[in-house]
Amino acid sequence: MSESEPEEDFAALFAQHEARRAVERGQVVKGRVIQISEEHVFVDVGGKGEAWIDRAELLDDQGQLKVRVGDDVEATVVATGDEIRLSHRLRQGAQARDALAIAAQTGVPVEGRVAGVIKGGYEVTVGGLRAFCPFSQMELRRVESEQDYVGRVLEFRVTKFAESGRNIVLSRRALLEEAAAKAAEETRKKILPDAVLPGIVTSLADFGAFVDLGGLQGLVPMSELSHARVERASDRLRVGEHVTVKVLRLDQEKGKITLSLKALEGDPWAAVPGRLRERQVVRGRAMRATEFGVFVELLPGVDGLLHTSEIPRHRAGAMREAVTAGAEIAVMIVNIDLAKRRVALALAPEGAAVGEQMESAVAVGAVLTGTVDRVESFGVLVRLGPGQTGLVPNAELGTTRGADHRKMFPAGSEMKVLVLGIEEGGRRIRLSREKALAHEEHAETEAYLKDSAKKGGFGMTLGDFLKGR
Repeated sequence: MSESEPEEDFAALFAQHEARRAVERGQVVKGRVIQISEEHVFVDVGGKGEAWIDRAELLDDQGQLKVRVGDDVEATVVATGDEIRLSHRLRQGAQARDALAIAAQTGVPVEGRVAGVIKGGYEVTVGGLRAFCPFSQMELRRVESEQDYVGRVLEFRVTKFAESGRNIVLSRRALLEEAAAKAAEETRKKILPDAVLPGIVTSLADFGAFVDLGGLQGLVPMSELSHARVERASDRLRVGEHVTVKVLRLDQEKGKITLSLKALEGDPWAAVPGRLRERQVVRGRAMRATEFGVFVELLPGVDGLLHTSEIPRHRAGAMREAVTAGAEIAVMIVNIDLAKRRVALALAPEGAAVGEQMESAVAVGAVLTGTVDRVESFGVLVRLGPGQTGLVPNAELGTTRGADHRKMFPAGSEMKVLVLGIEEGGRRIRLSREKALAHEEHAETEAYLKDSAKKGGFGMTLGDFLKGR
């Protein structure tokens, strides 16, 4: 042996001694399996030296060893004397008590099996010992069903270890809060306006749904749940559901994150050209009433307006009831304005089938019989059919100067009119009562003359007389 060997041995021993001093009971270390014996699994824990784990701790349910030489393992330091002893999982008996005492001091997580629900919380088996976890310490929020946790193996923190292990209190919430805090740091870097992120629905409220984005929560307001009308958040989502949301707004000062599901559904109006046509009869849901009419949902995110002028007085009560119940009603599409995102509606004619394309009798030159809707200072508005109301100006009424039009043409009375013009895609129809009457008189005269000619009356004699001259 050379003179340098004792110095090398001393240096090696000193390094091992320092390594052992570098670890403490309760510390979690990582190492690589370097040797396996009948009783122990030896682990190289790097600069901290060599340690061992009881082989029985690394057996599966069939008694087979779960690790091989070269595998990495993670374990808790339970002794640091002449040797470093590790525990991969808590064991029964005295060793379990020692490990739990260390876990209580150091905060090292422990595994436990939830045995059942008892008064105020759960009974949890940890290393063969009975422990207690209050309901409030099982989750970050109140659980939906307490029985859901029974039989599960979970990680806990030991918050109290007393009476040599006869009084052990656990908390899972403490670990969840720490994990959430770490996740929140990473999530903050991703949360920007217009960012699209995955999340989990954590709770539902009257005003929307809360979504966990990874340690941070955001709110999806009711108006942002869907393009379709949603009465309750539970109609659209359930707690625990995985969703993808878009960040709408971020209030750093108040810590508020506003999210949207609706923004990722696409533009609902893109479906209108292929689904809806003018003068088509469709069914829609009466959603809300205003002073100027009833809004009807035709497609998810697409509403049409049934104007008050299109609701007969005798059906006004039924419309209010339909809105209250959210009932479906049959309507006819009068006009579609994609640029302004407006759909004008009228009540469908009785007997009209859903999907039916209604033909219009309104054409320039046509003589029609309409119903007086109302009298204004500038003329009389006449309803010709669903969604078709025209104006007869005072000059086209064929009345004498100073005539009382309100008495002459009460609302609901019939009026014959001739169509003078149709403008703005049928939204403006100009009518004439005077020309309709003249047309009617002319038609009656023609019919009379033809009838007289057939009977050999005055009309024929005069004709013959003229021809003979």
